[in-house]
Amino acid sequence: MPLYGKDNCTFPFTNLYQAIRHNHGHSYTALNDTNGVCNSSNDSSDLERRYEAPVVTQKELRGWYGYGFACEPFSVSALGVFIPIILESLAAEAGYELDDYNTPCDTSVARYSCVIKVGDIYVGTSSFSLYVRAISVAFQALVFIGCGAIADHGRWRKTFLLLFALMGSISGLLFPVAYKPSLWWLAATLSIITCVCFGASFVFYTSYIPTLTRYHPDVLEVYSQGDEEEVSRVTEKVANSISGKGMAWGYFAGVIVLVISAIIVYVLGQTNYSMQIACAFTCLWWLIFTYAPYKWLKSRPGPPLPEGESYLLYSWKKVFNTISHISQLTQTFRFLFAWFFISDAISTTTSISILFCKTVLGMGHAELLIAGIIVPLAAGTGNFMWLHIQSRYKLSTKSMISMLVSMYAVLPLYGLLGFILPFGIRYRAEAWGICIYIGLLLGAIQSFCRVMYSELLPPGKESEFFSLYQITDKGSAWIGPLICGAVADITQDLRYAFWPIVLMLLIPAMVIRSVDVSEGKLQARRYQMKN
Repeated sequence: MPLYGKDNCTFPFTNLYQAIRHNHGHSYTALNDTNGVCNSSNDSSDLERRYEAPVVTQKELRGWYGYGFACEPFSVSALGVFIPIILESLAAEAGYELDDYNTPCDTSVARYSCVIKVGDIYVGTSSFSLYVRAISVAFQALVFIGCGAIADHGRWRKTFLLLFALMGSISGLLFPVAYKPSLWWLAATLSIITCVCFGASFVFYTSYIPTLTRYHPDVLEVYSQGDEEEVSRVTEKVANSISGKGMAWGYFAGVIVLVISAIIVYVLGQTNYSMQIACAFTCLWWLIFTYAPYKWLKSRPGPPLPEGESYLLYSWKKVFNTISHISQLTQTFRFLFAWFFISDAISTTTSISILFCKTVLGMGHAELLIAGIIVPLAAGTGNFMWLHIQSRYKLSTKSMISMLVSMYAVLPLYGLLGFILPFGIRYRAEAWGICIYIGLLLGAIQSFCRVMYSELLPPGKESEFFSLYQITDKGSAWIGPLICGAVADITQDLRYAFWPIVLMLLIPAMVIRSVDVSEGKLQARRYQMKN
């Protein structure tokens, strides 16, 4: 099985492996295909000036894991716990009673129902944070489209990763500035900016997975043997290992941050402002540990931007060009369709669960923080557990995703049982078991999904296609919150929001089963050669 280079140039695995060894750990793609035979050159310095691809080292992997260690606590702590609580609390303290728009909201009541006036309309305080999340998603899609394809050229991938990490963490550090209820709008604005920057940095972080896999020593070793099945098996194993370990280290960091945050909240008093301080600490952690990728992660530059192309318009053109070629990448886009709903359902379930525990079960800040600690701790453990299960029973990545998504659908179904049975998220005691259940599945689903996607994308277009992945991820994240927020406003019962989540999980689980990974890989190679 050959490896395709630029201009449709191919060369056998053995030659690639020998070239890597010969050129001091660097692999270069030969140019100028003549009658199907690649021209070779003994001038390694000339090749080095063109397409440089260093073999992955443990230090570089530590740099990549380091960014997960830096940013994942923001997702786990800020997005999953602090921001929904902060926005809901500020809105409630600045809001009015549902049945009397002139009476200030009484937040001392366990199950209060209040609204906040946004412009000329009144929005339920429980759904306010969901609407803010939906707005941030819309802005994320614009940023992802505008930057994604550019990062496949020059050294922009690492630059964009660090730039958005810097802007996002600094914006999050400003949360304590919104110290009173009347500044709910400022908290919402900071939330949008921080979430957009986090999502953008994550595009370029995850786009490293195919490259780190492709040039991993274990993968290069089997390339030299020329056994296609063995290459596929080892590549999938390495990709799952890299992704799973990155996710696990991120969730374990999230546990550390949540424990420290819980101490901050306890020492400062269980107030909304102490939650804002804790949220700012999460962003400080993000800022400090971004030093790891800055120091150790290689830029891995791509070719320069095509002559005559504009940085302002290039990425937009590439993304829309890719979308116009859906017929050439049917398996890739079939997966994206499924991921569109899976990611939305997962993120919405997390937000709904936090709000449900706070407003329906009446759990306090301390209890919510404990729940927040349990979820990432279980998620980090779950990553290793499911990797072991996959290896033990020799299950494909696709099979793991189908199984885990189906298991995740049990959660909203259990919540719906609360309508007719004396259990079904009706008591606080149930919340702890649910936290463990969510955690064991959450990280593993995300890790396996991004690995399966990395198998289906064209080589050399990682950032462009992972921007589509993040657009699909974050671009769908407004649907669930919007629907669930509307359902909660209409019914005044957050439990009804579990209905749409069930559908958003079961339907894509069936779609995933229909994806042909082998065909998807061939389609990706053909697309890469033509474009």
